[in-house]
Parts: sequence; structure tokens; C-alpha cells
Amino acid sequence: MDSITIHIIFLLSIFACVQNRSVNISSIPSTAGGPITWHQTVTIQCSWTPGNRMYGDIIIKGEEGSGQTIWNDPLYGNIVGLEDPLQRLYLTINDDEGLASLTIKDVTVEDSRTFVCTVSRRGTSDPITLDILEPPSTGVSNFAATPEFTSVTLSWDAVDGATSYNVGWRPVGVVDWTSVDTTNTSHTFEGLDVASSFEAKVDASNAAGIREGIEPAEVTFTTKDNRPPHPVDGLVVETAAYNQTELTVSWSLDSNTAESRVVTGVKVSVGDSEGVEVGSQELSGSATSATFQLEGPGEYVFTVTTVNDFSEGVETSREVSHLVKETTDPPVITTQKPTTKKPTNKPTTKKPTEKPATEKPTNKTVEEPTEGSTEKPTNQTDPLPILVTEPVVATEAPSYVTCGPYRHLTSNPGKAFQLVCLVPGDADFTAEQIDWSFKVAEGQVGEGQIYTQGEIEKKFKGVSITTDITKNISALHIDGEQIYINEYLQDASGTFTCEDRVHESKCSYMVERPNINGGVTLKLNTFILLLLIFFLSTCF
Repeated sequence: MDSITIHIIFLLSIFACVQNRSVNISSIPSTAGGPITWHQTVTIQCSWTPGNRMYGDIIIKGEEGSGQTIWNDPLYGNIVGLEDPLQRLYLTINDDEGLASLTIKDVTVEDSRTFVCTVSRRGTSDPITLDILEPPSTGVSNFAATPEFTSVTLSWDAVDGATSYNVGWRPVGVVDWTSVDTTNTSHTFEGLDVASSFEAKVDASNAAGIREGIEPAEVTFTTKDNRPPHPVDGLVVETAAYNQTELTVSWSLDSNTAESRVVTGVKVSVGDSEGVEVGSQELSGSATSATFQLEGPGEYVFTVTTVNDFSEGVETSREVSHLVKETTDPPVITTQKPTTKKPTNKPTTKKPTEKPATEKPTNKTVEEPTEGSTEKPTNQTDPLPILVTEPVVATEAPSYVTCGPYRHLTSNPGKAFQLVCLVPGDADFTAEQIDWSFKVAEGQVGEGQIYTQGEIEKKFKGVSITTDITKNISALHIDGEQIYINEYLQDASGTFTCEDRVHESKCSYMVERPNINGGVTLKLNTFILLLLIFFLSTCF
């Protein structure tokens, strides 16, 4: 055998000896595929060629590279020492077969450690490190929504250990969510309804899932509203004393609140009887009152307007009028019970043969018939009995206004009439100092609302007010097929009142809702009962 062959055999013998002295280590599942998710069972296996006095062991290495046997490890030692396969850790070593096995159940991040196998007279294996992946240990923080009209952008802070976020939205009151998974820390959803309320949520996760017990972050939001606001509700001027010029006007925002409409501001202005603005205020969108110091007695109009970014060109105003009276000493009036005079001859009425014209008279005055006469007044058809009240008298005071007669102005009874307010000859005021007002009866649209003379002439359909200085009479005419007495163009019951500005003496007429034929029933305070007695007495 030559020397070359001898050298080859020697080298092969050395290689075989080295190979037989190697110690192998592996894990199930393998660490080659990346991190091992938590709550799994991991088995670390060691193998070597058995031999005389060759004893295996598993060493756990520290961060600095030093190591100690698993039996002395503070985390594993006590459990391994039980040698119980039902425990979370169980170690077996078979030196005769050259095998060692460490089973770790329900692994967590605490099991992310470095292991090596060591065999006496053989050496040490390569290290193997377990990388255990757990779900994020905290939830999402600083979750916020930035809504627009039909979209919302949701954003949040990054979470340690999270590789994915599940974010979603739904309308308030709906069960199902619309959601997506994203690796970013923000997401925008499109296609939402305007001026609507929504809920949103987000979860943080990784390959190990979502940690049990951590709730998603949630937020509610409302998309922007491009609707104009409604006008205010319940606009009123607070009751004021005589001659009081500091007044408060108040209102509510109930209609806007009910529909979640945005009101960013409220503008309030006040003008005098000639339409000149004497004051204004710009308030917040939640304001419900404003106070003004007025210049003095007179009639004022308060205008309240709701505004937002979309109110331009839309009517969102409401108005209310108020009269500041001139006197600070209201008169004390003692009222005498009025009486009626029975006419000497019962008046008769004749049914017209032709339908008279219903054209509205201009500045029509009232002609008083002679008591007991059956002659019809000029330009009048089918008059009812003329009922004239006695003057309302105050003790040791001048005469006050007197309720006058009412008459039909057309041949279609009940559809047109005239109310008259008379000023006695000895009164210290004239018909020009008489104002009319109307108060809506209970149960009607606008119940309790009081309209001034200016509002009556401006808003009531078929109503006009004339003054005859020569006869010292103020008359209110109502013509037409129906009586519309408010801005809603609806007919309603109520009380017409004439009042002098000097002593505030007054007469009132109650007008009921038109009947099925379009007529009206007219009541003159307490005279209904007296009128009934009058007709019964003439019949019997």
C-alpha cells in the first residue's frame, strides 16, 4: 500500500470520528418558518451517537451567552423536576439511545429563549432560539373621526406588536359593520349620508390574532350638514310694564333640534314703525333670547334669523311686533252693564231678487238708522238688528269708546261684515287715536297670538280699517268668500278689539269660525243673551 492511500484512509477515519461526535438540535414546529404563535406546543429535540459515559443535557443560554442546565433554571427547573408529562414542561433524556426531548405547552412570549444540547465527551449543539409571537398587549388609542359631507377619515396611534388593523363603521342603530383590514394608521370611507350619525371602531392585531379581553376603540361622529336651518319657534316678546323700553325677545330651536340641523348663529334686529333699524345683535347658534334698550314708546318689529353655511338665499326669519305704550299710569275703569233698546217696530228683511256685487268698498262709512226704523241703510242689504252698546264709563272721567253696530255689506249674509268703534262727542280723543287688534282664540292655529293693527292690515286677507273724522268713527271691514286671519292663510276664531291710546278704553267683538256655507257668526261680548231675549220677546 503506497503512502498516498494510507493518508486518505487516515483522513477519512478522522472525519468519521468527528461526525460521530456531533450533537444535533431541532424544534417542532420549526423556527425556520418565522415566529411561532402563542398557545402552541413546542418540542425541542436533541440527538447524538451514544457511547460509553456520554450523558446528554439541555442548557438554556442567557443574554450574555452564559448558560445553565434546565434543572437549575428559575422558570423551568421546578416544573421539570416533577417529571410529570401532564405539566406544562416535561423533559426526557435517554443516553442509551442518544436522545433528549423538552416539551413546552401553551407557549408565551416568556418562552422566547435560546436552547442548546450538550453531551459529555461529545460537545455542544448549535443554539436554537424560540421566537414566540403574541397578539398586541394593548388596544388602540387616540382613535378620532374627521367627517365631511359624505365621507369620514378615521385615524389612530400605532400599537406595539400590531401588524394589521381592522377598522369599520355603521349607522347608529344598525347591527352590521362595514370594515376593512389595513396596515396603515388611518383610513377613509366614502359614500356616507349627509347630516347622519355613525359609529366607528378599530382593532389592533398580528399573526397571533387579537388578544382576548381587549376591546376595540370606538368613536361616534356625524357627517356635515348642508341643509339650511329652520326658522326659530315660539318667538315672543316678554310681557312689559307700561312705558317699559328695555325688552327681551325669546324663542326656541325645537324644529332644528328635532332634525339635527346645524345652526351656527342667530341674528336679531329690531326696527321702528317706519322700518328703520334701531338695534341688532349677532348671537351664537344656541342662543334663545336677546334684550334691547329701545328709544321710547311706539310700535317695534323684532326679526330673528337663523344662519349656517347654507342659509344664504333661504328664508329663515321670524318676526314679532310689540307696542310700547306711552303712559305709566294705566286707567282704572269701572264698567257699567250695557243695555239694548227694543225698537218700536220689528224690522223686516226682504230677500234680494238679484245678487249684488261683492266688490270691496273703499273708505266705506257707517250710516246709523233711526231707532225702530225698518229702512235699510244706503248701500246695505239685509242688515241685522243694529246693536249699539252704551259707553263704558269711568268714575269722574271723560267718555270712552263705544261699541257700534255691525252690518252686512253684501247680499250674501254672513260673508262680509263691519265692526264699528264710536268716539262720544265729549271724549278727549278722536277716532284717529283708536287702534284695532286681533287675538286668536284657543284651539286655533296660532292660539293666543295677538296681531296689531299694522299686522291686521298687512297680513289679513279681505280686511281693511277706515276712519271717519267727521263722525268720529273707526270701522273694520271684512269682505270676501272666506276670512283669512293669519299668515298661514287659514281661517280661525278670535276677538277683534278697538282701543283708544289715551285711556285704553276698549270694545271687543268675538268672531267664530266660518260655518259650512262660508258664513260667520258674530258675537258682541255679552249681548248674545240679550239679543236672544229680544227676539223671543218680539215673537211672543
